[in-house]
Amino acid sequence: MPVFMCLLGVDAAQGVLEALGYRKAPHPGGVGSSLYLGEEAVLHSTGLWYQGVLYHRPKERFYRAGLPPYPPEVDPRAEPLPFGEGLAHYLPFIRDHEARVRALRGEGRERLLRRLPPLARRHLKDWQALWGEDEAALCP
Repeated sequence: MPVFMCLLGVDAAQGVLEALGYRKAPHPGGVGSSLYLGEEAVLHSTGLWYQGVLYHRPKERFYRAGLPPYPPEVDPRAEPLPFGEGLAHYLPFIRDHEARVRALRGEGRERLLRRLPPLARRHLKDWQALWGEDEAALCP
């Protein structure tokens, strides 16, 4: 997830999220970066909410949670999920997002993956393992 969050940050900075249909909006609490609102997902630099599951970036944890509150807040009633369960919930979203970015940009993520910041770079092998044989298609 740290690699994906880093890639989403690049997508936000380059206008890719808006090109994919996300709407940029200020955080209602004025906290940090903007929110990117999609049909099924909400992105903030500190977390990603997708269909009822929040990935909280600072703690690298998943929670079953509604919105609001928006990241970086986590509702105290949110149910912590095992990492594997949260990741399994996100896999269709991640795969779809990466395919849409590739279709939009006409290229994979190879250049970006070589320039990841140290925190995300530590998780690069996990990202590559996640894709397995599909990695060549997404990150040639």
